Amino acid sequence: MKSFARYSAFFLIMMSFMVSGCRDKVPHGFAGSGVLEATTVTISSLSTGIVLTYTKDEGDPVKKGELLAEIDVEKLTLQKSQIEASLKEIDAGRISAGAAISQASENFENVETRYKRLKELLERGSATQQQFDDISTQRSVARNQLVGAKAQQPLLDAKQAQAQAAIRVLERQIKDGTIISPLDGVIVERYMEEGEVAVQGGALYKIMDFNDFWIKIYVAEPDMGRFKLGQKVSIKVDAMDEPIPGTVTWTSPEAEFTPKNVETRQARAELVYAVKVRVAENVSQLKIGMPGEVYFKDLK
Repeated sequence: MKSFARYSAFFLIMMSFMVSGCRDKVPHGFAGSGVLEATTVTISSLSTGIVLTYTKDEGDPVKKGELLAEIDVEKLTLQKSQIEASLKEIDAGRISAGAAISQASENFENVETRYKRLKELLERGSATQQQFDDISTQRSVARNQLVGAKAQQPLLDAKQAQAQAAIRVLERQIKDGTIISPLDGVIVERYMEEGEVAVQGGALYKIMDFNDFWIKIYVAEPDMGRFKLGQKVSIKVDAMDEPIPGTVTWTSPEAEFTPKNVETRQARAELVYAVKVRVAENVSQLKIGMPGEVYFKDLK
């Protein structure tokens, strides 16, 4: 029994040394660890057509506004030409409508003059009722012809507005056939090849924004008081000798379970808070998925 007691005491002493040794291995100022992430943008086709040109491959850098691809929009161009021809037809219709209005107006004025003269003659007894009735009918017909001629103008205006709107839509669709980069970044994935048919909404590229790297760490509730928005920290990445400056940009408003990639079930069952740290400098060596450690102190 004495031997067992001595063995137990020795075991507890060794365990205490091991625990204290593990604690000593945690560097001073260590805040947490995670993997680097970055904003990625999927560039999709805004129109349907054959991919005529692809300018970038995976791994290529790209600048904002740079050409990425061109989609065949020949059919849209032909449709635009067809509608533009209809506008010329509308212009010709305006000339014809103007002539019709002029003729109808002249005819109505002549009939109106005769109507007034026969009305006076009828009142003096120099014209018959039949003559007056006939001119009254002619006057009504002439008025209706003038109204009908004038009604062609609003119809032509509506057709012109409709055609012009259709042209603007086609011009936008034609422009959408030219795919440009919305940001500076690096091509992560290319989903199609030249000659394939792109569909509207179909993915063409995935671009990583290398100006927006961050690392997300998870900390226990007692440590949340050590983090403040805008706080300056250091990020240590194994692939680099020197630490990178970072800034705390977001802290989780509520607790969550530790992510599943944590090694033990016990740790996964613990409630933690997420803290997002943005890389404050543009560093070309950084890659998505690189492991990193966040420190409160400046390691330089």
